[in-house]
This record gives sequence, structure tokens and C-alpha cells, in this order.
Amino acid sequence: MGCGATTANRSKYTVVHLDPGQHGPDDNPRGAVSSTAPADQDCPSALRVGAAVRLRHLKAQPWLNDALATCVSFDASTNRWTVRLECGDEKAVKADNLAAATLCVGAHVRIWGLKSDSALNGMVGTLESYDAESNRWTVCMSGGVKKALKGQNLLALHGMQAGSESRGPACDLGACDALSIGDRDHPRGPFQELQSSPLYEALSKGHVRLVRGSYFQRRAAEGLPWQRRAEVSDCDLWSPEVAVKHWADFGPGFFLALSYPWLSREHSDPELWHLRRLAWIIAEWRGALSSTPFFEHVIPPLSGSDMTTKALADVGVFVDFISIGQKSKQGTSSEELQYQEAMKVMALVYGHRDTSVLRFTMVPPRIERKYGHRGWTGFESCISNNKAFADGKVFDFGELFQPEHEVATKAAFLKKYKVKQVPPCSAERFQEMLYLCEEDVKKLRVPYDRLFTDPSDKPIVVKKFKDAWEEQRMFRELDFNGAGWENVEALQLASVLPHFAKLEVVRLSGNRIGDQGAEAIVAAIADCPVKLIDISDNCVSTAGADGMAAGLPLSRHLAWFYGFANPFCGSDEARWRLTTAWVAAGRSKENLVLDHFALKHRKL
Repeated sequence: MGCGATTANRSKYTVVHLDPGQHGPDDNPRGAVSSTAPADQDCPSALRVGAAVRLRHLKAQPWLNDALATCVSFDASTNRWTVRLECGDEKAVKADNLAAATLCVGAHVRIWGLKSDSALNGMVGTLESYDAESNRWTVCMSGGVKKALKGQNLLALHGMQAGSESRGPACDLGACDALSIGDRDHPRGPFQELQSSPLYEALSKGHVRLVRGSYFQRRAAEGLPWQRRAEVSDCDLWSPEVAVKHWADFGPGFFLALSYPWLSREHSDPELWHLRRLAWIIAEWRGALSSTPFFEHVIPPLSGSDMTTKALADVGVFVDFISIGQKSKQGTSSEELQYQEAMKVMALVYGHRDTSVLRFTMVPPRIERKYGHRGWTGFESCISNNKAFADGKVFDFGELFQPEHEVATKAAFLKKYKVKQVPPCSAERFQEMLYLCEEDVKKLRVPYDRLFTDPSDKPIVVKKFKDAWEEQRMFRELDFNGAGWENVEALQLASVLPHFAKLEVVRLSGNRIGDQGAEAIVAAIADCPVKLIDISDNCVSTAGADGMAAGLPLSRHLAWFYGFANPFCGSDEARWRLTTAWVAAGRSKENLVLDHFALKHRKL
């Protein structure tokens, strides 16, 4: 949650909406007309005490245009409405300078104020339907994802409502186009598509096999290590047909990819170190599958499927020792072929949008070569870091995970070990990290002084990461809303943004990015085809706003900018300077959104 949208501020300055729980979507808003309000045609019917409105066509205070306010009372002697702004100030405004801000089917809205699903805050969607019984609107977002939300968590976007005649003067990118840019209307590539992904094909052909979670639980209970693929019974492996169906239906709720260090050359886990920990996690995961909090807070869907309405009793686990044929002298020609085919999709196993990654970063104390001292685990970790969403479904079970002392269960247990997404890693940066890691590993004693057990694996890993990065840098949208980022992460992202050749949307709402990070992001997109950037609900001050004002005109393709709910929004002058620079660059003022949360923020 950003500095501009703390819980305290939001509870103090609450936006008043037309609440569908208090009136149906086709009814007039609740609230009786004040004793002084006219009851005839002198007062537009949409204006009532308590109605949510937007200010417009103001000349003396133009920075207040598009600000959301609430009608308080009407003074017939002056023919003006007293409205209360979100910052608490009251203004006397003519009815001609007010427009009703209503929610209706087809309207485009912005989500805000969610606590449990804070990653959704700042996202734009379309109202699809209203359910009076649950008092919720169904919002359809990018990628077909749907969410049922209360009206108090939705803001009708000015100029984006269905049936609106005005789309804003001199607007190069229409208001409705803000929903279509990014990944929604374009092929999303192998890391985000599911059924057209090479990983889906590898699963359907049996080159990669997913293991039933119950297998690992049984082996741990029996005190036996996991087996090679050729030794595992078919009943303990998901059939290719069922595996792809469950993956399509449940996505990352079903597909678990284990990233772990091998503990011997002959067997990846001869002493059951990893197995016992994995069996514990699978038990909690399977127990959480039937709970709504699991799918809402731990594994929210990205592919648009409503996973809470379907039943899943077990999971599919990728463990390289079992899931792919092993390269060995004893391997048959068939096993070698399966190995080669599986190796082609290793990056997708750990980097696909719809897989969950379990990182086992702890090794037995006697093992000097840790998780971070290995080339393959470094590859798996960096690939999973490159997922294009804040909710990358990555879990880290390291030293803090002690099964015998664990008290959290099911969804709460999994949420505890879920890690925040970090900025993407370029191919050049990955090679630099490998070099530094290799220099560090050389300090260890033999036989732990090698980054790769098989030195021939190094060029393979480097090439695989480079090939994966060439696909990932073609992402059209990066969504890191609510990622918990500060200036450090923003600067890292800024350094890699110019690599994204087709990037159109950057979402960074609901973080704690300050002046330095915001200015770096704006400067970085000057070299990108970015059309929309959302840096709302962060910690940008007036100084940062001035820095962005200097950088925004340099971005040739930029057409939309969301900056509301930042501390600078409490300064009329800062917003005015930013607006002036934006309009002077030939952009539509309606596409610069600064006033949805015009709060008087505390100083940082």
C-alpha cells in the first residue's frame, strides 16, 4: 500500500459512491433532497444530497476538474451546490460544473481500497453485471479475469462510461482503448498463453510428467526416497490428458514446480531431506484446495477461470528427477529423447504465468554448496523472478521453514512463505550474476567448488536463459501493483525497461515508490513504446512530481498517466505544473488522472 493511500487516510477521507446495495443500478441514488434543493427542472435530476459527482469546466481552479466530490446541500439563492471534495474541503459550485459519477453495466471503473486483494488496486475493468443479493458488481479485467466487488471499491472513470458522448478533445488514444492496450488483444507468448504454450504440448505428449502429490506423502511416510521416472508406477503419475486438463482448469493451484539443489550426483535426495519437507507442504496445499481464501489470497487466478467452483483433490508436482528422463550412461534411447524434449521447456516450467514455484533454499548443514551456489537453481530462481505480474506465485521454504515447529496451516501457512515479486532480470544481468556466483563458489573446498556439477551445463543454461529472455522482453504489459516495492526495486526496473521492445503498459500502483524511483521510471519509458503508466498510490512528493513533469513530455508514445493517491496530489501547484507539462506535450488532459484521491497527505 502506498504512502498516498494508508488505511488511516482512506478511513478519514472516504469517497462517497452510488452504492448499489442502497439502490439498484437503474434506480436513483439514495438520499433525500435538502429542504433548499429545488424539486423542479432547475436542478438536474441526477444531483441529490449524497450523490457522487465530478467537477468539470472550472476555469478559476482548473486543477480541480475531474475531481470526485459529494453533494452536501443546495443553495437556491446562489443556484450553487456545496460539494465536499475527497480532501475534506467544501466548494460552492454551479450545477453546470457538476457531472454525476454513476455505476452502471458497461461502465469502465478503477478498483481501489481492497485490503485482502490489494494487488488488484489500481486495475481498470468493465462492469459486466450487478447482483442485488450479494450487493456486488462483476468486474471484467484484462485477460478475462472477473471479480465480484462492492460499489465502494469501484470508481467510475470519467470519459470511459458506456454511452458517453465525449471521449475528450485531441485524444490520440481513446478512453476505451486504455483497456485494450497491453496483453488483452494480442498474443501473449509462451510464458503467458496456456494451451498454445510449448509446455502444454510437452505435458500432453508425455515428455514432461507431473507426479501426484499423494506419491510424495506416501514415500515420506514409508521412509523411502523418491524414485527415478522409470521406476515410478503409472498410477502415481498424472496421465497427459488429465494433467493438461487440470492445468487448464486450476493453473498454478495444480501445477507445482520444485526448485531445489541436488544433494548427490547419483540421487537428488538420497536421505529424504527434501522429500519430508515437500510432503508436509503438499499436505497443507491439498488441505487448502477446498478453501476460498486459498484461491483469493494465495493463488488468485490469472487466466479468468473460476477455480472456486471446481473440485481438485490432489496436485501435480514437477520434480526433475522424476518428471523428465535423466541424462545418464544407463539411459535408454527413449529416455534420452524425452530428456531432450523436456529440456526445451525448462524455462517455462519455472517462468510460466500459471505455474507455482516452490523454492527449497535450505540444505543439510553438512552440505557446503548451498542453493545460491548452483547454476541450475540460479537459473530457476531468475526465470521465476521474470514473471510479468506482482503475484508471481513463488514460495520460499528456507531456514524459516521448520515443519516440526510450524503452527500455521493450509492457506495461512502457504501465504506465510509466499515471496514478493522482484524486478525482471535481463540476460546480461544473469550472466553477470553467474560470474559473481562462480567466483564465490571457487572459495569452497573440493568437491563443492564448482557452480555446475557437470561443467558442460553452463553454456546450456546461459543459452536457455538468453532464449527465454528474448521471449519475456516481448511482454506488452508488466503488472507489479501491490508488489511492496520501494525506490530500490523501482530503480532496478527502470534499468531493465528499455529492453522491453513491445511494452505498452506499466502498472506500479499500491507500492511505496518515492521521488527517485518515480523519476527513474518516467525517464526509462522515454525509450519504450509505453502508452500507459500507473504510478498511483505511492510515495511521490511535490519534488518528484516536478521531476516527472520534466520527463513525461519526452515519452513519445505515452497517452495515459495515473498518478493519484500520491502525497503531491495534496498540492494544487504540483498538480497544476504536472498538468501543464502534460497538455503542453499535446496530450489529452482527460488521460492524466491525478484527482481520484486528492487527499491532504502527511509528509514523508
